Amino acid sequence: MKITTQHPYSHHGVPVILSDISAYMPHAEGIRAIRRHLSLSVRDLAARCGVSPRTVEGWEQGRKVPAAALNVMGDLLRSSAVSRRA
Repeated sequence: MKITTQHPYSHHGVPVILSDISAYMPHAEGIRAIRRHLSLSVRDLAARCGVSPRTVEGWEQGRKVPAAALNVMGDLLRSSAVSRRA
């Protein structure tokens, strides 16, 4: 999985979530997948993003996700990939 702005679905620099096979994922679906991939609870992801658990729950129900939060999730995915290679 990865989060990038280098994709046709990224508009005006808004990051998009791509699956393991580089397929576009809507934010709600993608955030649930990221949490599973990183083995994080809603509370854990909320703490990493600096928001409340209710906010993460809202994102997973389709509410708008700020680019800053997507960037944090992208950093988590990248650091997870690095630690798995080491």
